[in-house]
Amino acid sequence: MTKKQLQLGTLLFAVFIDMLGFGIVMPILPRYAEMLGAPAWQIGWVMGIFSLAQLIMLPFWGHLSDRIGRKPVLVISMLGTAVGYLIMGVAHSMTMVLLGRALDGAAGGNISVIQASVSDLTTPEERAGMMGKIGAAYGFGFIFGPALGGWSAYYWGGAAPMLIGACLAALNVFLILAILPEPLKEKKMKGEGHPPLWKILEHVDKKKYLPAVATFFCFVVGFSMMMTLLALFFYHRYGVNELKVGYVYTMFGIIAIVLEGGLFGFLSQKFSSRRIATIGALLLVGASFVMPLTWSTAMAVGCCAILAIGDSLLTPVLPTVVSKSAKEQWQGAAFGFYQSAGCLARCVGPVMAGSFLAINLQGPHYALTSFWIASGFLLISFFFSLRLPK
Repeated sequence: MTKKQLQLGTLLFAVFIDMLGFGIVMPILPRYAEMLGAPAWQIGWVMGIFSLAQLIMLPFWGHLSDRIGRKPVLVISMLGTAVGYLIMGVAHSMTMVLLGRALDGAAGGNISVIQASVSDLTTPEERAGMMGKIGAAYGFGFIFGPALGGWSAYYWGGAAPMLIGACLAALNVFLILAILPEPLKEKKMKGEGHPPLWKILEHVDKKKYLPAVATFFCFVVGFSMMMTLLALFFYHRYGVNELKVGYVYTMFGIIAIVLEGGLFGFLSQKFSSRRIATIGALLLVGASFVMPLTWSTAMAVGCCAILAIGDSLLTPVLPTVVSKSAKEQWQGAAFGFYQSAGCLARCVGPVMAGSFLAINLQGPHYALTSFWIASGFLLISFFFSLRLPK
């Protein structure tokens, strides 16, 4: 194995461990908040406060990684994640849960740093395939994480996934310290602080960068609304417990591995970024619109499969466009702002989902209003994706 392969493999494994810890709380966190007495609107904030804190810190982490290197930033972010999960695991009130989620979000700047590290180590021709592999690493995390989270919550209680997540984040810190070399040596920027958007736009191709950011923002608003509602929807509509909801999230991961890890490199060579993104967005629109109209568990799971396919087509296209639009020394800052747009969307989406959930808590169409608003945002993302480069 070459040095470059070892570096890329370590980054992919860090993504896997990170996503395993993140995925482990997905089947239980909304229900965990319900068990602590949270009303519908507060459930949205439990999911959204993570991204609000991340939004504040992400541009800083991305630009800091350009200045001092990727590895120190990854270590700091994973330490914060471990402490945040630990606070949630021992929480006896919603205040502690919100505090733990906020700390986890503030420290969670590692994805933009990992994407920038991949850009450091690859040529433009290699990046599409590597971004797909990052998606596959996410997929592996979503296979094992939610399944482990649902199983541990079902047998050991709602706090178990949080404590396991803390242990996984701590393990990631040791792996990064022991294995990951510093890929960026002589390209560190000399500026101070994180640059504003207008400064970033001076160093990117705006015709590529801005449509990618706009598509990403609207997509993440709609998709995060769906993910916030999914566990509650299956539980209240069909009586599906945490263990089986974990299997649904596992299906998302399997589809991500097949499409993003196995097929995306091939698809990116045969079809344009615009074509792949628009098809993915249309699948997301249709599945989110139909979900609250389903009348059986099988139909709902089928909609989730279509959601997963759409997500796996759209997600790896956008960072590929971003990486090709930014100048070499501005990769970290460009990805930092790109991920900040996603953080804002992941804050807005869950808060909206929780706020509108109260409209359809009773009756045959649980959460219908929230699902259809999510579908509207996904439709807007489709129109923005039409502006992506061919």
